[in-house]
Amino acid sequence: MSRNGKIAIVGGVVVLLVVLLYFFGGRNSDPKPDDTYITDDWTETYNPSDKGPYGTYVLKELLDTVGMFGNFIQLRSDLMNSLRDDPKLNDIYFFVGPTNYLPDSSTNYLMDFVEKGNTAFISARIFPEELLSRFFFDQHEPMEYDDMPYDSVQYLKFTHPDLNSKRYKFKNIYNNKATVKHWNYFKQDNFDLQMGEDPVVLGTNTADHWNYVKIKYGKGYFFLHSTPYCFTNISTLKRDGFMYAERILEHIPPGRVQWDKYSLTPHAKSGNSGEGGGGKKPPRSMLEFIMANPPLVWAMLILLAGAILYALYKGKRMQRVIPAAELKENTSLEYVNTLSSLYMQHGSHAKLISLKEKTFLNFIAERYFIITQKADDKFIEKVAIKSQVGKEKIAEIFELFGQLNNVGEVSDDNLILLHQKIEYFYKNCK
Repeated sequence: MSRNGKIAIVGGVVVLLVVLLYFFGGRNSDPKPDDTYITDDWTETYNPSDKGPYGTYVLKELLDTVGMFGNFIQLRSDLMNSLRDDPKLNDIYFFVGPTNYLPDSSTNYLMDFVEKGNTAFISARIFPEELLSRFFFDQHEPMEYDDMPYDSVQYLKFTHPDLNSKRYKFKNIYNNKATVKHWNYFKQDNFDLQMGEDPVVLGTNTADHWNYVKIKYGKGYFFLHSTPYCFTNISTLKRDGFMYAERILEHIPPGRVQWDKYSLTPHAKSGNSGEGGGGKKPPRSMLEFIMANPPLVWAMLILLAGAILYALYKGKRMQRVIPAAELKENTSLEYVNTLSSLYMQHGSHAKLISLKEKTFLNFIAERYFIITQKADDKFIEKVAIKSQVGKEKIAEIFELFGQLNNVGEVSDDNLILLHQKIEYFYKNCK
């Protein structure tokens, strides 16, 4: 191939890799409305379209099929533009994720939404600050961090008399290994009871701390849950996790579920900063991340330039072509045929039989690695097993060898018979 051809191929491959990296390199790109994807990434996406360990695809399917809920809606924009309120229905705002990034404006909109008689279910480790300020004395510390369980396993249960006898086991798995984590719960003495009725405790953890509460707000209810890990695919695919999710949903009044996936990530227009919202939008692809970091850009350019230079100067052959060595031809069978013809011409049948016997034994030794000085029953049985030729057929060959070696003269008929039996073995052996 000419040098120009090599340059064209290398350039085409580089361009193709860059294009593929740009369009398919990022796993954080937003899927189409009906898209689902499978991943082995252990990132905490909590995305209802993600079938990976930390997605919530199984929970979404449960919500889609459970009988107590109506139509399922996914919210992909700010609540003020997407959350629907049908006066004839109990609309349910639904969120599961490590952090709820609702900005203050959307939180106030959600409060009005619930106050009118709708429902909100939020399972998160970190809640919007505006929401916490409505229900907790200290909104910066709604959960007990000092005494928070730090373990790989927790046993969760419900307080309802019909359900409190069952404990549901959850083991924290990350990268296929059990790892310890903080299991959040709500501080019992931090609820601001002046904002309404006392919270109703629906669920607790191993140490009987509150992790699932119901708070009446206006005509509606807030359901707050502090352990979103329970709703990930890796949890709900286990028996205890699936049953626990079902029991959680049974506490929520029937209605139309509106799943908020937009607030799983911070958005620049959200006005909040830090954990409650706002922040820089994460990169959509690996190439976008590289282009945002000048050192990585220079590293990529040097790598591509090095690859092209290597292809140009080291891509050609560095030594002369070595001709292929001719294989040695096996002439042993040709030698045996020639020698047999000589014996036949001189009528030396006895020598021919001796030659055939040696050739036959040599064939068995080379093919099956069975060597013997005497063809006894044990030897014949081994040959029969390895060659898959009947034991009686092999025994007939050696019996005929013995008979013909002990007679003075060998007739042509006996020689032909011996030849036929040996040829039968050659044609049928494995």
